[in-house]
Amino acid sequence: MKHRSTTAALLAPLLTPLAGLSASLAGALPAAGADVPFTERVIATPRGGLNSVFATDMDGDADTDVLSVSGGDWKIAWYESDGGSPPTFTKREIVTNATGWSFVFATDLDSDGDTDVLTASYHDDTVAWYENDGGSPPTFTGRVISSAADGPRSVFATDVDGDGDTDVLSASFRDNKIAWYENDGGSPSTFTARVISTNAIGASSVFATDVDGDGDTDVLSASVWDNKIAWYENDGGSPPTFTARVISTNANGASSVFATDMDGDGKTDVLSASGGNPQIAWYENGGGSPPTFTERVISTSPYQAVSVFAADLDRDGDADVLSASWLDDRIAWYESDGGSLPSFTEHLITTAADNPKSVFATDMDADGDTDYLSASMNDGKVRWYENLSPCGRDADCDGDVDLRDAALFQAAFSGLP
Repeated sequence: MKHRSTTAALLAPLLTPLAGLSASLAGALPAAGADVPFTERVIATPRGGLNSVFATDMDGDADTDVLSVSGGDWKIAWYESDGGSPPTFTKREIVTNATGWSFVFATDLDSDGDTDVLTASYHDDTVAWYENDGGSPPTFTGRVISSAADGPRSVFATDVDGDGDTDVLSASFRDNKIAWYENDGGSPSTFTARVISTNAIGASSVFATDVDGDGDTDVLSASVWDNKIAWYENDGGSPPTFTARVISTNANGASSVFATDMDGDGKTDVLSASGGNPQIAWYENGGGSPPTFTERVISTSPYQAVSVFAADLDRDGDADVLSASWLDDRIAWYESDGGSLPSFTEHLITTAADNPKSVFATDMDADGDTDYLSASMNDGKVRWYENLSPCGRDADCDGDVDLRDAALFQAAFSGLP
């Protein structure tokens, strides 16, 4: 008790004036649940046909760079952040002479500590990866994973078989196939193609996570022509086999799938964007072995929704949703109220992204909040939307002791003897 009393006495003269200042400025901070303000910033304007955007640290300098693929100029490019506040970006080209790029992803595929690039190329049926040489800036060596993915529209990478290396997944539109490519762990890595399903009619999107909580990696897909969201249960074998399970056949024109815990119950829920309904929906995981799912509609406002993503956009501890819709040029986010069965408030970010195809969310400027990115087809722009909120409900964006922290500390110590 003596130590606590001494600590309280020492902190009191420091905290009292800060708490007063905190109270006087509290009205300037947005209330929990308020809309998140943002500023739109254009990263690049390639020559049209942008299909996909992704963000990660490409050059190992601890800031967030951006990747895009564009069919109009046949390029895969990355945009090097200078780490500024806000950052500016230098365009660097990975590939300049290929056709039909539809999707880009990035991760360390060969376990050498740097970030490689993974792509789907629709017109030449190719899933490929580009090996990062670790330079400053890096250069990339292209390597084909498969040239038999008939019209690949989406790729993803994770450890599918639990052997410690990164495998690849694809969804190919023309042959209705969900496939995975087993990484042999070599240097460089080579891959063995394995079919998960050929019944995703018009396969458009693939994602992977542990859906049923049994410790292995399951696979999800969205397919356009059968209006289906499905998951494929991994049996944990070596190599694994998969059992197809339907989540919904009501996602009319299903184009995108994502998974995270939407309701904070510790289970993995599923999200979809569908253009035919139109609809952004989530599917509540009810548990069980295998789990069952209940469809819950987030919004029917987007006109031909094509991309969905989930992240805590307002830093209040729950999962919000981000979408792009093709025909109304909209990027929007849907604020979760954090309930046990959450409801969502729609917030419009922009209607000026001309035919957006892809959205992504991450902290672009290292200020502690989540920013948004988009790639749009007709205007050929890679944009990011700077989140201007002081970190939602928590004013401590930068890790130091801010005014609201001072008030909390004072409250904690005020009852000490």
